[in-house]
Amino acid sequence: MAISLTSFKSQYDNVPKQMDFSDWDHFERFLYALSKRPLGGKKDAELISPAVYMANTTRSNKNVLAWAGWAAVDVDDLEITGDVKDAVDSMCGSYSYICYSTASSKMDKPKFRIVFRLSRDIESVQIKHFWYALNTYLDSAGDRQTKDLSRMYYVPATYDSAFNFIFTGGSDILNVDALLRQYPYIEKKHSNNFMDRLPEALQRSVIEHRKAKMENTGYIWTGYNDCPFWPRKLADEYRSITETGWYHKMYQIMVATASRAISKEYPITASQIADLCKEFDHENGNWYENRPLEVEADRALEYAYRNV
Repeated sequence: MAISLTSFKSQYDNVPKQMDFSDWDHFERFLYALSKRPLGGKKDAELISPAVYMANTTRSNKNVLAWAGWAAVDVDDLEITGDVKDAVDSMCGSYSYICYSTASSKMDKPKFRIVFRLSRDIESVQIKHFWYALNTYLDSAGDRQTKDLSRMYYVPATYDSAFNFIFTGGSDILNVDALLRQYPYIEKKHSNNFMDRLPEALQRSVIEHRKAKMENTGYIWTGYNDCPFWPRKLADEYRSITETGWYHKMYQIMVATASRAISKEYPITASQIADLCKEFDHENGNWYENRPLEVEADRALEYAYRNV
C-alpha cells in the first residue's frame, strides 16, 4: 500500500507539500535517512504529518481529507527503567512500528515517537475515533483526545545534546477497522464541531436538507473535458505523477468536483463523479479499472456536504 506524508519547513509553515512512497519499506528508509542528519534542535527541523489535504489549500483541519497509511504517537512521560525497545515492544504488542527519539530525549528520561503502519488510510471523519482508539489501546501513553486532524511531528534526526535512537519492531499491520470496533467512540461527546455533536440521525437530516436545496439543474456536460465542475489544475497534477500518489490525487479530484457542484447548488451524484473519474482514468493509465470508484465518490460527496 502506498504511503504519503505532508512536510512543512517549520511550525509556522502553512503550505502543505505532499510526498508519496510506493510502500512502507521506502517510507521507513526515508525516516532512517533523516535520523542520521545532525541538527541543533527543533528550530532546525522540518515537520511531517500523516494528513493529506484538499489541493491548493492551507494547513487547516477543515482541509484534511485523510491520514495516509500511518499515524504517530508521542511518548514523553513513560517511566522506563530498562531497555527502551523492550518498553516499546510491550506497549505495541505485535503491531509493526518505527520508534525514534525526539529532540528533548535524555538518557535518564527517554522521549520518543512511535510511528504505526496502518491497514488503510483513515478518512477525516474517522480520525478522532481512531486517535481515541489507538491511545486507549496504548493505555493513554499519548493524549486520547485530539482536536487537531492536521497533526505535525518533528522529523527524526541526530539532535545535539539529546539521547538519540531509532529502531523498528513488530510484524503485524495495525488493523484500523478492528481497532475502531474494539474501542467505540461517541463522536458528539468529543467534538467541537456542531455537526459532529448532533445525533447521527439528525446529522443525516441536515445533510439531506442540504441535498434538497440543490435545485440548479441547468448544467450539462458530455465528459470530464466539458464538465464545469472538473478541477483541471488537479487533473494536470495527476497527469504529472510518475511513481506514486495517484490514489490521493484522484480522491482530491473527487472532493473538488463535488465541492464545486455543491457550491453552485447542482445536485451532483456519486455516480456522476465516478463516471467522470473513470473516463479520466481510462485516458491516463487505467489505474482504477478494478477499483470501486462509486464507493470512493460517495465518500467524497459526503465529505463535501459536511464541509462546503
